[in-house]
Amino acid sequence: MDAGSLYEPVSPHWFYCKIIDSKETWIPFNSEDSQQLEEAYNSGKDCNGRVVPTDGGRYDVHLGERMRYAVYWDELASEVRRCTWFYKGDKDNKYVPYSESFSQVLEETYMLAVTLDEWKKKLESPNREIIILHNPKENLYK
Repeated sequence: MDAGSLYEPVSPHWFYCKIIDSKETWIPFNSEDSQQLEEAYNSGKDCNGRVVPTDGGRYDVHLGERMRYAVYWDELASEVRRCTWFYKGDKDNKYVPYSESFSQVLEETYMLAVTLDEWKKKLESPNREIIILHNPKENLYK
């Protein structure tokens, strides 16, 4: 089996951000809502203006804006992300998704490392941490 056949892109899952005790907390959508968001995202249509109902119709996600709005009551809108790569900071007790743009950079770097079998790649994350891609099974963060 050649190295190129080992690469499989990561399956995204959609999350929304809630402010709890003055701290950002990223919460995953349930599997059905995440799948609907992913299908709308991959539909080939422009995401601007696309609205996807979630949580049994209680919230609408405006896909182009990447925002989640309550339908029946007043609540602050929350940011939405299509998540593929995560990190855990020193003070975090949960994994936090990287931005979609940096996740894309990570995925492209990982794909090249797997297909070319060239490891020890270093990247700098948006929060200034050094990320080292060691091998397909283990990637450590400094």
